[in-house]
Amino acid sequence: MKGYIYGFLGNAYLIKYQRERAINCFEKALKNNTKNILAIYNYGIILLQDGHFDKALKLFFKSQELNSKKAKRKSTTPAVLNRTMLLEKNIPLAISSCYWRLNNMDKAISTLEDLRKKYEYVSPNTLTTLGYFYLLVKDYEKAKEISQLAIDDDENFSSAWDNMGQIYLEQKDFKTAKEKFLKSIELNPKSVDSLYYLGIIEEIENNKEKALEYFKKALDCNITSLNTISKEAIENKIKSLS
Repeated sequence: MKGYIYGFLGNAYLIKYQRERAINCFEKALKNNTKNILAIYNYGIILLQDGHFDKALKLFFKSQELNSKKAKRKSTTPAVLNRTMLLEKNIPLAISSCYWRLNNMDKAISTLEDLRKKYEYVSPNTLTTLGYFYLLVKDYEKAKEISQLAIDDDENFSSAWDNMGQIYLEQKDFKTAKEKFLKSIELNPKSVDSLYYLGIIEEIENNKEKALEYFKKALDCNITSLNTISKEAIENKIKSLS
């Protein structure tokens, strides 16, 4: 019971953006062998964002196991069942991100492809992540196809447009890449990846002042291990152009 309560408090603090208090509660919850699935999952997300990929992966597997058991209970209420089903989709997405950061692209891709086979519908976020994974293994046509599915589902999903930008950038189609990145930051001005790559394109086209402007905007964004670029990379670009 104590473990569940600590987990509940951790979730509550996280909702209020009190991250350090949430982490403190999550750690206490785990020490007390919590069965609070959402708390285990949320702490895994924090660890993933902070770059602790192995630890995060273990928590996601634990939350997945507990969630599967809960889904089989006949006494589960509709509200609990809905949350359980949501986690059934969100946990594999988080697991795939761990595999990506652990450089196991085969597992990252297969985890999400298995999810697509299991469910008729997956979110634009899931499709965008999968599209990005195909980009990383240089399957550009598959990357475009999956990313376009995300846009078809939600044309205002900034990350999917960023995907498209990165795909065309890889293929040296700078004009189209820029169009996609500009659409991304129109929808989300804090899209750090799009801002960074717009800076890269401007630098390639010898527009150094414009490139520096984009890099400075990117540095002003929230950057985690789930972004495709790092704070250090942005700072190095700013230094080289200043």
